[in-house]
Amino acid sequence: MEREIQFGEEQLTLTNKRAIFIAKRKTLVIADLHLGKTAHFRKNGIAIPNSVVLQDLERLKNLISYFGPEQIIIAGDFFHASGNSELETFRNWKKGYGDISFILVKGNHDRLPESIYHHLNIPYFPSYSLNGLNIVHHPVKENKVHTICGHIHPGIFLKGKGKQRLGLPCYVVTENQLVLPAFSEFTGLDSSYSNKGTIYAFTNEAILEV
Repeated sequence: MEREIQFGEEQLTLTNKRAIFIAKRKTLVIADLHLGKTAHFRKNGIAIPNSVVLQDLERLKNLISYFGPEQIIIAGDFFHASGNSELETFRNWKKGYGDISFILVKGNHDRLPESIYHHLNIPYFPSYSLNGLNIVHHPVKENKVHTICGHIHPGIFLKGKGKQRLGLPCYVVTENQLVLPAFSEFTGLDSSYSNKGTIYAFTNEAILEV
């Protein structure tokens, strides 16, 4: 499912697959992939199945197949920890997409050695300008340009009858800022931004303005 919005001079497609597509720029933008996180937990004795990262990469594969982007921008937290087995999983996955440019805006978890990014052919920047859009990792409190960011893992909690409570990932859109949901499903939800703009929450079947 998709939702079209105007953001500055650009038309953005919000998806219920935790990514936005900018058709005019043939660009897919995601944030907080957190590769390596599940392997890091397993290494420390917490049994998290490897299928989590495979499902995230499968979703990214489907987005690529559907939209046909020429570039993918990761707005921070591409890799969660030091190098582990999931780095090799991603390296093998990426071999199938040699015609797509990957660009990383470094986040607080992106601490891999420079040589690894080089071998992955992923250039990285502290911020990235895309035809007037500023892409960063952390939200900016006072921004004068239209900014896309991640980091927060925004979500909204809906209350039902009794004590029912449903948490949904979402996009948070203000006049000059769009906060992306975490691309990885192995993340929590932060509802602190749910009153700071227009909320587009989503499920596997729909995306809706709350």
